[in-house]
Amino acid sequence: MTEEQKKEYTRKITHANRTQITVLTFGMALDYIADAENAQNTEDFDLAVKRSRKCIEHLLLALDYKYGLSFTLMRIYNYVLQLYTKALSRRNPAELAEAKKILSGLHASFEEAAKLDDSAPLMSNTEEVYTGLTYGKSGVNTSVSDYNRGFRV
Repeated sequence: MTEEQKKEYTRKITHANRTQITVLTFGMALDYIADAENAQNTEDFDLAVKRSRKCIEHLLLALDYKYGLSFTLMRIYNYVLQLYTKALSRRNPAELAEAKKILSGLHASFEEAAKLDDSAPLMSNTEEVYTGLTYGKSGVNTSVSDYNRGFRV
């Protein structure tokens, strides 16, 4: 994942509610799988798979077991983690195809759920980002307002 993609995910997370953060986490996991598939050496492959694995572990830890669906998701996430272990042990990007298919389906499902969730963002007092209000020589400029964000000493 490029630094620009990381910054974009960070920006989106600061303004996201719970469901949107889940969607973004799936997106990050899928991006890391793509990085693993395109890795030029085993170190990059291992790093990308481990980062994708961390995303799924985060989703696993965020499950609320008061709901029956959480147990089904837990089994799916554990299966995906097993697929990651196989891919790492065999050092084979083709092993990630099934994990990618499963995560893509879950990603699409949670995107639909996120459209119905109109709850407030989890983070407050975050910077406002405006894109496209001004145009520079090289394209669209992004402005960040940083008014009154924290403590003053």
